[in-house]
Parts: sequence; C-alpha cells; structure tokens
Amino acid sequence: MLSILKPVAAVALLAGAAISATIPTFTQAQIDSGEAIRKLGQIAYDTAMARAEKATTGCTKDKVRIRKEWRNMTMADRKGFQEGITCLMKAPSRYKNIAGARSAWDDYGVLHHYETPFVHNNALFLLWHRHYNWVLETDLEQLCGYKGVFPYWEWGLDCGNLDKSPLWDGSEYSLGGNGEAVKNSRPAIGGAKPGSGGGCLKSGPFSAMKVNIGPVTSRTPLAFNPRCFKRDLNDDICRRMASIRNTTDVLLYTSTVAVFQSAIQGEGVRGDGGKTFGMGVHSGGHFAISGDPGSDFHFSALEPGFYLHHGNIDRMHFIWQNLDWEKRQTISGTGTMYNMPPSPVSVLTDNMGFEPLHRNTTLAKAMDTVGNSPFCYVYEPW
Repeated sequence: MLSILKPVAAVALLAGAAISATIPTFTQAQIDSGEAIRKLGQIAYDTAMARAEKATTGCTKDKVRIRKEWRNMTMADRKGFQEGITCLMKAPSRYKNIAGARSAWDDYGVLHHYETPFVHNNALFLLWHRHYNWVLETDLEQLCGYKGVFPYWEWGLDCGNLDKSPLWDGSEYSLGGNGEAVKNSRPAIGGAKPGSGGGCLKSGPFSAMKVNIGPVTSRTPLAFNPRCFKRDLNDDICRRMASIRNTTDVLLYTSTVAVFQSAIQGEGVRGDGGKTFGMGVHSGGHFAISGDPGSDFHFSALEPGFYLHHGNIDRMHFIWQNLDWEKRQTISGTGTMYNMPPSPVSVLTDNMGFEPLHRNTTLAKAMDTVGNSPFCYVYEPW
C-alpha cells in the first residue's frame, strides 16, 4: 500500500506556525519517483519568476538565467563548461603568497580551505556556498568567456548507476569518469560499501588534471604537492544519503531554516512530524564522488563536480525558500562551525569573505537569487 505523507504545510499548521498552503500532499510513490520534487521545483520556479516579472530594474524577467541539471544542458554548453574550468586551470593564481597555488582554479581550493571553519555547520553554510558558486560562474564568463548554462547535479537520478551517468561516464561531454579500481579501498564513510574506483582518473575530461595543494591532513596543506586526480564513485553512499527521497523529505518536513540547514548537513535533527534525515545529502553528494580531492573536507572544491553538487544544495535552498517566500528569508546560528569557538549570533548584515577571488559581500545580498542581489538566476525543474 502507498502511504500518504503529510506535507510540511499541514504539519506546521498543527504546530500553530502557518506557512504556505500551496504545497501538495504526495504519496510515497510520487516522492520516490521524483514527481513530488519536480512539482515543488515548478512551484518555486513560478514563484521566483513572478517576482522577477514585477521588477522594473535590476533582475528583470528578461535577464534571468536558468540553471539546469547536467543532462538537460546542450552538448555545446557541457563542452563550454568543461573548457571554462580548464581555462581557469591555466590562468594565474590571485594569491601572491601561497606556494602551492599555481592557477586560478587552485584559488578556489585555497579560499575554501581558509573559510571551511566559518562556512559549514553554521549560519553561513547555505548563503556562502550560493555566492561561491556564483563567483565561479562569474570567473568562467569574465576570465574564460563561457556564457552558457551553469549546471547542477540531481544526485538521485544516478544513484545505483553512477558510472553510467552523463556526468560521470567518462565520455567527451562528461566531467570525466571514475578512478582506476583499487583493491580493498575504504569508503569515505564508515559502514558504507567500498566505491568502484579510488585510483587516478582513467578517462574523459580532466583525466590529465593535477591536484596541486592539500590534503588537509598534510603538515603544510598549502604547499605545492602535485599528484594525480582521483575519484571513487560510490553508489551505496548515493542510495543511502542522496536519493530522490532523501532530498524531497528535507523539502517537505523542515519548516524552519535551522532545521532545514541541519537536515541537509546530517546534524541529527528531527523535522516536522518527527522526520529524520540520516547523515544528510550534503555528505551524501560529496562522498558519492569521493576520491582526492573530492573526499577532502577542506579541498573538495578542487573537484569540478563540487560545484554541481553544491548547485543541487543551492537548488534545494531555492525551492525551500520559494515554497514560502515571505517567511523564509532567514538565517540561523553563529559564524563558527558548531559554534566552536563560541561566536556571536549571525545577522544578515554580517560580511562573507571572498577576497581575492571576488569582493566580499553580506549575507543579505545572497538571500534572493532574483531580487536585490548580484545573481539573477532560477533553477529549472528537471
């Protein structure tokens, strides 16, 4: 029998916190098939575009960029995105005193390394990474001439068949394939089955890529440490932690930003109706890719798939916000990871650091993807 799940709207009303009444009720089959998240994505898309349609300056409807799932991009845009990243790997670093940073691509690893304790498991996680992806989009355009679609990866479409995904199949229009199979390799998360790779990337774009800095466990993580680029695709982790159901449950059963961001990051919270979220889709997406630098908490930003993974995190935030826009322009928490060391409660006027890649900005400026912000984009429902 199909179980009927109450949407977050109904649960919140029982708790006395009225939110959007437009969220439909879905069966478990609709959730697992992806029908539910497609409908939620369409509601969010329509809501955001309606705001853009009312704008007379700035992000007007005719200027909105539409971000797409990788498999919905044209082959030309897939190729252009690859070539843009390759271009950044050849462009000079903007860091003048980092021995290991040899390119503009390395800059992203350095910045993420520095900011990791201040942009994870806290109030900045969602908005900092939203802006970080946009900085890459800006670099791809301004430094490398790529003006095509900025992609995301819906993990759940590929769980169980990662090596056949158009993103990871090693074909000309992918982001490269798996790493060479390594016997007795250990999964990135204890309790999971081993991945199917683990060694140097063996095919497709980026197979000749070198990782120049890291790992974070080294004594001098920012020293020049060239090595091959590795991947270890892991279907077990993907199925357990980044399925369509995992993603949709977070959208349906989190009525506050505190619970929403904690559910994404696997912090052990309970959502509306007592819903639990396991270890979280954030870890699930990262460790479905794994490898070096993909499994490195600090330097995972040197894996090209990082930005499509975080594109999907941002897509989740975009959908969640636009399901009840008036009440979901909020943040929760402090400016340090797990509030260690203790730090003040974050407010929207707080600054986020992006120099030297880009000028710094406030949390408030990153709140809306189509409003009074530098962004002007929406996510197309797949």
